Amino acid sequence: MDKIVIKKGLKVGELDAEADSDLLDSCFVDNGQLSSLLDVSSPASVVLGRTGSGKSALLYKISQGVEHSAMLDPNDISIRFLEHSNIIQFFNEIDVKLDLFYRILWRHILTVELLKLRYSLRSKSENNSFLNRINQWVGRDSVKKRALEYFTEWGDRFWLETDEQLQELTTKFTKDIKAKLGSKFKNVDISLEGAKSLSNEVRSEIKSLATQVVSGIQIKRLNDVLDLLTEFAFNDRQKRYYILIDKLDEDWAETETRCRFIRALIEETKSLRRIPQVKIVTALRRDLLDLVFDKTRDSGFQEEKYEAYLVRIAWGKDDLKKLLSARVQEVYRRQYTSSSVNFNDVFPTQKKGETGEAIDYIIERTLFRPRDAIQFCNECFQSAADRPGISWRAIHAAEAHYSTKRLKSLREEWSEYYPALETTVEILRNISAPFTRSNLSGIRLEETTTDLHELDENDPCVAAAKTLYSPNGKITEAEVISRILMCLYHVGMIGIKISTLDTFIWSHIDQPRISKGEIKRANQIKIHKMFRHALEVRT
Repeated sequence: MDKIVIKKGLKVGELDAEADSDLLDSCFVDNGQLSSLLDVSSPASVVLGRTGSGKSALLYKISQGVEHSAMLDPNDISIRFLEHSNIIQFFNEIDVKLDLFYRILWRHILTVELLKLRYSLRSKSENNSFLNRINQWVGRDSVKKRALEYFTEWGDRFWLETDEQLQELTTKFTKDIKAKLGSKFKNVDISLEGAKSLSNEVRSEIKSLATQVVSGIQIKRLNDVLDLLTEFAFNDRQKRYYILIDKLDEDWAETETRCRFIRALIEETKSLRRIPQVKIVTALRRDLLDLVFDKTRDSGFQEEKYEAYLVRIAWGKDDLKKLLSARVQEVYRRQYTSSSVNFNDVFPTQKKGETGEAIDYIIERTLFRPRDAIQFCNECFQSAADRPGISWRAIHAAEAHYSTKRLKSLREEWSEYYPALETTVEILRNISAPFTRSNLSGIRLEETTTDLHELDENDPCVAAAKTLYSPNGKITEAEVISRILMCLYHVGMIGIKISTLDTFIWSHIDQPRISKGEIKRANQIKIHKMFRHALEVRT
């Protein structure tokens, strides 16, 4: 094949699934998760993976491949209205648990979305037509009449937008609380400031009454609603309905509220499995799920009960090779030639001193995620613009930009868990690798912990540094090093070798976290190739 000059701006894809939909349609690589997500009889419904692993791409593929689906964006649900509402702030201040209320909100939101999907409820007239249909379902059945009560109460508002639905629910909840408090507390200010001004005795009494209201929310009536819908609305075995929920890792609510709301969503995803033809599919970052479980863990909590619902995205080298090859071939077909152009027609062959071809070199510098591989390839094309092919020199030049961008992205990805990560990683700058724990001692540790000590962040490494320099601090330098290494392992920056007989383990391949005992026994530590250039690591 004659060499084709690479145009400026040539890319093998975009880093965001929404912007990348064109190539996703023609170059989608299914590495095993799609079929279980499409199967309504399978409990698999929470797509779990790190940033850039392809969660949104999977949801997009489902939306394009099924007849009935709706995408739900948490940014459209106005959770911030809920957070800032007087009743929620009041309850949070007097420590009333709202988990059941959050479940009811999700149950209502998901039920309404399903009804809109099934009956195209977009106006008041369509809504009224649906209500007439329900009356025909119920007849004299007392159980069905309980469900009808719910439809009667909310039915004239089903066609409203999701955020309006939520506001309606919260307003009704507030009225129920005020009615329960009765005349004795009619002058109590239901707000954050009102809660702060309560005496301990009044606070305790109101908390007891409020807890009764929350506990008394009629979830049984909503179960009757689901049973009614199963029997009459979603009874066609040939039709399947999917609600897809993405962007839960975005800043749509404060951390505490977001975690409680996500936990409630997972619980309701399980509840809606009672409708056989319906499936709720949610995309969730692995670290965010860890945070959700950590912040909402209560007595009797068993994480293994959720295992059947989780779909972990895992990419192997062969999967990523297939993805890059397909994208290079498609991009060249569209822009240059109808002839088949393979990856190795554009990228160089094996280089002396390297263990594999260019595609191996690129994948070794990823955390086995499509976004990493796509970004490195894009940088290679940019570096080789106006040339007939990509040379090893262009790849190394691209690596410098790629490594810096990935380090910045890593800090953003883990900002909620490790807000001081930008400072913590500096302990690795200009280090010789592989290295041991002892290489982090002395001036290297002192400079990093001094900088961490000055920060005002809720970060485990900051906490360790502050304890180290506290007059009454009971922590050794060795323990601080352990905490820093546990953080760096968790985010994927380092791999460790526990004994001379073991291989290196990495969070993106092996276990996501390591214990203090394991990190203490680590006799060799490597920095991932993705970050070596950005951190000026000497190998």
